[in-house]
Amino acid sequence: MAYPRYRVWDKVTPVICPSGEIFTPEQWIERYPAADILKTVVDGGEVNGGYFGFFNQMVSYAETEGCDFSECVTDQDFLDAIEAWEDSMNMPFDDVTPEERIAAALEFQNLMEY
Repeated sequence: MAYPRYRVWDKVTPVICPSGEIFTPEQWIERYPAADILKTVVDGGEVNGGYFGFFNQMVSYAETEGCDFSECVTDQDFLDAIEAWEDSMNMPFDDVTPEERIAAALEFQNLMEY
C-alpha cells in the first residue's frame, strides 16, 4: 500500500518518529507549540513524525519555484501536487545539447589544470 509523502496532521493522531518515539498530540503540541495554531504537515505513512512542516509555507515555496496548483481543491490535492513536483525535480535530465557537453568538458579540463 503506497502512502502519500505528506498529509495534514489532524491534531488527534499520535506522532510516531523514525526513532520509535511516540508522542501523544498533547506532547507534540507541547514540544512544537506552533502546531496548535498552524496547519501542520507530517509524513503520510504510519511513521508520520519523519517530516514536520507548515502547509502554507510549503505551498508558498513550491509555488514560487514553479509548482502548478491550478487543479488543486483540497489540502491533500496541494500536497500531492508538491509531491509530484518534487519527484519531477529529481528526474534525470537527458536533454543535454552537444554544446553543453563541450562546455562542461572544457570547464572540467580547466579545473584539472590547477
